[in-house]
Amino acid sequence: MAQFAPLYQVIIEDADVDLRVEFDDAEKHGLPGPGAAFQNVIFRVKIKSPSPVEQVEKLLTHAERGCHAAQSLRAAVPVTVETEIISPG
Repeated sequence: MAQFAPLYQVIIEDADVDLRVEFDDAEKHGLPGPGAAFQNVIFRVKIKSPSPVEQVEKLLTHAERGCHAAQSLRAAVPVTVETEIISPG
């Protein structure tokens, strides 16, 4: 967000992003369930700025489009888990 602020002539006095997720963890505990995938992701953004609200909203829209996490979670993307086991001897 801060990197795009000059493009929109927005002054950021303070900013905070709170990320929350919802998921069913029943399967994780050996119970029937849908798996541990996120069912909902919430980004709560608070921004303190003396700049016009319209400019701040434009900045936030731009920042959301550029957020790799938000964009990746909106689309199904392949996930690969690579492991390496190193045992002594």
